[in-house]
Amino acid sequence: MGAAAKQPAVIVFSDLSKIGPSLTELRKRGLGVLAISQRQGSAMVQKGIELLGTPNGPFADLTDVSLRDYQDISGIADQVSVWAQEHDVRGVLVNAEVYVDAGQIVADMLGLPNPGWRASTVCRNKLLQRRYLRQWSPVSVLVTAPEGGFEDTGEAAELAKTYAGPFPAAIKPLDRESSIGVRVVENTDALIDAVAELEPGSRLLIEERVQGREYNVDTLVSKGRPIVTLLTQKGTNEDSTEFFVELIHTTPPNNLDEREKDLIVDAQLGVVKRLGFENGYAHAEYRITDDGRVALMEIAARAPGDGCLHLYHLATGKPIEPALIDIALGQDTQYPAVFPRRGRQVYFEHTPGVLRDVKVDGLDGITPRWLADTTGLWPELKAVEPNAPATVHELFSIKPRGFELEPLTESSNRSVTAIFDAPVDNDIDAQEARVRRAVTIVTEPR
Repeated sequence: MGAAAKQPAVIVFSDLSKIGPSLTELRKRGLGVLAISQRQGSAMVQKGIELLGTPNGPFADLTDVSLRDYQDISGIADQVSVWAQEHDVRGVLVNAEVYVDAGQIVADMLGLPNPGWRASTVCRNKLLQRRYLRQWSPVSVLVTAPEGGFEDTGEAAELAKTYAGPFPAAIKPLDRESSIGVRVVENTDALIDAVAELEPGSRLLIEERVQGREYNVDTLVSKGRPIVTLLTQKGTNEDSTEFFVELIHTTPPNNLDEREKDLIVDAQLGVVKRLGFENGYAHAEYRITDDGRVALMEIAARAPGDGCLHLYHLATGKPIEPALIDIALGQDTQYPAVFPRRGRQVYFEHTPGVLRDVKVDGLDGITPRWLADTTGLWPELKAVEPNAPATVHELFSIKPRGFELEPLTESSNRSVTAIFDAPVDNDIDAQEARVRRAVTIVTEPR
């Protein structure tokens, strides 16, 4: 008798909290899910780890899971080699930024579709993005603190002066993920102070702060060919603080005309071509100024975070995960670029202190969900009919009761969010105002 057929499976690099839609779609296709996730992290991550192995729990459908730090490339490659002997591994999905390098290595090792070495490498390095993609990038310089630290402020001043402007400038630590540590400095003196605070040997990218509207720009690429490019409008707290914490996502944007959209899409397709992007999800962020200048903020070789994939589902009526899985499997795919509805996600600002409650008044049928206390898993959403009235789909907290909320200086400080949509010709801003009036976050001093 011949050997038993191996179960077909896909390897998914993801925070456990965000694996739900991919897990559902893969199981529908009869594919096992081999997950690699972090050993520790946010309250949501910790809750997910706690629930692993729970019968009938949110992660019961995982075929296997390995908790691996993203730097453990050897351990990850060895684990994947074991899985490849036990399963018919047909694809690799990378949903978490920190695993882009490992995902590229694993997919290449197994001969499976992947973004390509140039795309994966450049997308993981802010400095390489500026140098490879200079045509679309703001003015920038790199400074490195001495290994022994600064002997005096004059040394820091000399380093800071290698950036000759313009101001205000954005400073981006190269040893941190996402928007952590990114902030604005208004002049040379403030820049000198920021450089003087650098840890020995650490590196800082200093660049022109481009003033303009900001967008996520996401391109699905299959076999080197862009399938579709989708835009999401972004809102941050930069107007009231020195930070860049993302608080609002809107799909499709309601503050772009067709000419501006074409300029942004043209820039994105140029960037994707320059990177030699082969397969996967090119997730970039751009700003466009009022005079039509388009500037690349950053680009990643993975799907966006927050509820952005949910918004594509609500706005088009179709989930995007099937298309991502098709690409990972090397299959032809498509995804609509027509939006009968407009979706929006908001994160609510809060008063720092201990999180005690989330109250709702005026949103019929909506009860806040405490995901970090219950499932540890972001919910899956169901799209409504194109002409359905404005709908609040979810209101939930990604922090548990009793968690001490910090000021919103980085994305990990966010706590309570709502996701809603309306027909594309409705006033989404009015719907946001209604949602904000209805929600109160209750905190108290520790």
